[in-house]
Amino acid sequence: MDPIDDSEVAQRRATELWATLDTSAGDPPARPASSPDTATVPTTQLRTTQRSSARLDQQIAERAAARAAANPSPRTAPRPTGAPPGLLGVVVLPGVALWKRTPVVGALLVIAGIIAPTFALLMMLQNRDDLVGLFTRPNVLRGLGLVAIAGITSRLVAVWLTADRLRDPFEQRRMRNIGSLAVLALAVPTTVAVLRMEQARTVVTAVFQDSADAGAVSVAPAVDPLAGQFHTVLLVGSDEGADRLGLRTDSMILAMVHEDTGRVALVSVPRNLTELHFAPGSALDTRYPDGYEDDEGGLINALYGHVQNDEELEEAYSRDGLEPGMLALMEGLSTSLGITVDDYLHVNSCGFVKVVDALGGVTVDLETELPMPGRLLCSNYHLTPTIGPGETYMDGTKALGYVRSRAGDSDYQRMERQRILIQTIVDKIGIDDLLLRFDSLVNAIADNVFMSMTVTEARTLLATLQDSDAEIESIGLTPPLAEPGDPDYVEIKALMQTIRQSVAAGTPLDLPTDTTLG
Repeated sequence: MDPIDDSEVAQRRATELWATLDTSAGDPPARPASSPDTATVPTTQLRTTQRSSARLDQQIAERAAARAAANPSPRTAPRPTGAPPGLLGVVVLPGVALWKRTPVVGALLVIAGIIAPTFALLMMLQNRDDLVGLFTRPNVLRGLGLVAIAGITSRLVAVWLTADRLRDPFEQRRMRNIGSLAVLALAVPTTVAVLRMEQARTVVTAVFQDSADAGAVSVAPAVDPLAGQFHTVLLVGSDEGADRLGLRTDSMILAMVHEDTGRVALVSVPRNLTELHFAPGSALDTRYPDGYEDDEGGLINALYGHVQNDEELEEAYSRDGLEPGMLALMEGLSTSLGITVDDYLHVNSCGFVKVVDALGGVTVDLETELPMPGRLLCSNYHLTPTIGPGETYMDGTKALGYVRSRAGDSDYQRMERQRILIQTIVDKIGIDDLLLRFDSLVNAIADNVFMSMTVTEARTLLATLQDSDAEIESIGLTPPLAEPGDPDYVEIKALMQTIRQSVAAGTPLDLPTDTTLG
């Protein structure tokens, strides 16, 4: 077909349209001056004209398309978008793909999704030798939880904003769907971790104290001149029986830590120590001016329950939200032994069983066969008649029987077993146990462990006891050093100062071997 000029095409189209009107209306409107005179157009001719008009329209459209392709308009030309960002990159590095287009949003996403988690990781690497201590700081736990939430949220926002940059609706939906699923996969373990950290923060806040002076019981500097060099903690294990009222503190150890050198002395206090004295003018001193006594001989292990179940004494020793019975026990030991007692750590028998079970049990090397006490309160099953000799695995129930057994030896050997087990448990606690047995440990601690220490004090004590290079002396206030049934507290006070001086100077203790427990 010959090329047709646009003006000629327009003229022909106008003529054909007027011809169509001539055949369909009686009085057509006036024709343009340029239109030729035509007669009435037959129907067949009209159809032919219509087909010609369609062909002309097609030619016009094709020519316009060719011109547009040759000279594209700046408004209609497609904008180059470049390669779409990869989904993996968006999830791993949120905000980077948005940095140039929306720098403020991109910067916020980079901070929340990359910088903050990296800082948290570096902090944990820097404290890798003391992760247990790090995770017992409430502010750290709350901060890690917020970082985890921000990391997940930033990735989800980055996925959706980056998807908006894609022109293809299918690709937009694909990135949003797959990206959201990928972030959700990260969110599930992160949510579990955040809930655990919040649970731990709640327990830490409830168990630990805010003030380093909470519960401290002091004596005059002339009586305990080295008190400022030591952090002395009363470690107490308690249990209850069907034949007695309340808890009995059957396991008591004074841990005296020399703060400058890290040397430690563990002094075991017999449960049958009597005639305990109290601070002059205190409620217990007023009631028992000649030393503690009751219907069962005035044994020290009954004092805690006595105070807890006596309204007048309980009110007199209520302070800082701490246990009145434990504060009374600290006062009695501080006054009678002539030392400042700074804090206490109290674990009842049910908590002891749960903590050992939460740690996965412990292994102790027994030199001889040891009779077991049968079924105990808070135990999970009836114990076998004996355990040992040799390396013996112990769960919580068996460990409780190990420290409670009295049939095979004396109370003094029992005190030594308590010290051995405490050291074994302390050595067992590590980051693996904290992470893998977190729920069990938190549940064991929440309702069964009580203390007057701050988080920092507890961390320091744990780190010192775990230090393999630390020098630890173990002494029992047993014959011939002391007679629990008829104690000479003047001699005992002098003995405690001798122990303090030896630990501070790093010199060996010159004591009878029967009283040196380890």
